[in-house]
Amino acid sequence: MLFKSKEMHKPLQPTIVIRYWGRKAGGIAEPYLYQYSKDGSIVLDPFGGAGSIIKTALALDRRAIYIDANPLAALIARVEIEGVDATELSQSSAVLLENPKFLNFYQIQCKCGSKADVLYFLCANGRLQAAKIKCQCGCSFVELGCPDISFSDYPCDFPSVKLWYDNGKPFLKRRQVDHIYELFSPRNLMILSSLLAKIKEIRVSERTKRGLYLAFASILYQSSKMSRLGSGSWGINSYWLPQMHVERNPYALLKNALIRLSHIKTLALAVEDVKTVIRGEERAAILNEDAKKLPLHDNSVDMVITDPPFTDEIQYFELSVMAASWLNLSLPFQKEIIVNHNQGKSINDYYRLLFQAFSEMYRVLKKHGTAVIMLHDESLNVILSLAELIESAGFQCIKKETKQMIQRHVGDRDKISGKNLYILTCKKG
Repeated sequence: MLFKSKEMHKPLQPTIVIRYWGRKAGGIAEPYLYQYSKDGSIVLDPFGGAGSIIKTALALDRRAIYIDANPLAALIARVEIEGVDATELSQSSAVLLENPKFLNFYQIQCKCGSKADVLYFLCANGRLQAAKIKCQCGCSFVELGCPDISFSDYPCDFPSVKLWYDNGKPFLKRRQVDHIYELFSPRNLMILSSLLAKIKEIRVSERTKRGLYLAFASILYQSSKMSRLGSGSWGINSYWLPQMHVERNPYALLKNALIRLSHIKTLALAVEDVKTVIRGEERAAILNEDAKKLPLHDNSVDMVITDPPFTDEIQYFELSVMAASWLNLSLPFQKEIIVNHNQGKSINDYYRLLFQAFSEMYRVLKKHGTAVIMLHDESLNVILSLAELIESAGFQCIKKETKQMIQRHVGDRDKISGKNLYILTCKKG
């Protein structure tokens, strides 16, 4: 902790439903929120991501405005802030997991002759190599060496999104595959399609429906061919196919995701009208908007605290395409602040776009208000350039600090500097 206060307590440990790249621990933001805001202050995060900063602000009784151009990020933040209706979730879980249509896809005959449930398959090159099973005879592993089922056997609807840009250039973070459906076996494409169709049909409140969609999105990586034995999360920031992958049962994965969803503690019910938050009528606004054009009046927020996007290592929009394609979310790549030569965005474009965002932060911050901006990159020159842009936008930097991030390093070029977080505390004169 950087500061001490009678108010301070153990950092908030919210439930996380889905992995999102670049999440920061709420404890990093907490001391700054205590130091530079008070109960009822309006706190803005214009690069909200998964909402870690805004969750912390709400837990500390601040009013919060979240903004992010990525609709998947906005969905994650809203669900993890609002939670769901417990009764509706219980009823929905029963509907989704009762009498699964393709349950037989995860059942095989054990050596003892009994039908056994498959916990996962080990697969390579379109063939099932082995199965981890749970059988009454005590057998736990069966070697197979047989071909997988084919699309022609069980036709279904699935995303046909291509991992290429409209300009004819491929995503930076893709290898071996051109379409989203290539990342899944026919077995799991059919199960996932069936589950999503059920979610769409369930009649619940929009709040709970959002939670169900997010729970579904959270199981896509482990249901895909990218999943590896002993690797629970999406650890490599790319779409790729390992030599051998683990085929996990989406029904079992969804059951666990729904349990995680049920553990969310509601911090606030979010709105999309920032005026109601500014007037003190509501506590939180979640907006899927552009940080370069903030939908706020001049001098309207008490504090800005944010974590701008990396230069090029984490391609947030590209990596959101898998979930977005299943959920039918449109990703506005033209609004993304990133270094991506296949999008036609250079490092100079990144600086230019971020300067627009810094200028907007300065505009909406009240006079004498504080902006805390967290910068991270493996290049110190990039950090120094960003600090200059922040001051060029009008801010006066009053403190500069370096912290070590708990999360995995950013990229593989420099594991030490990739963990450094440079925090600038600035004032609006």
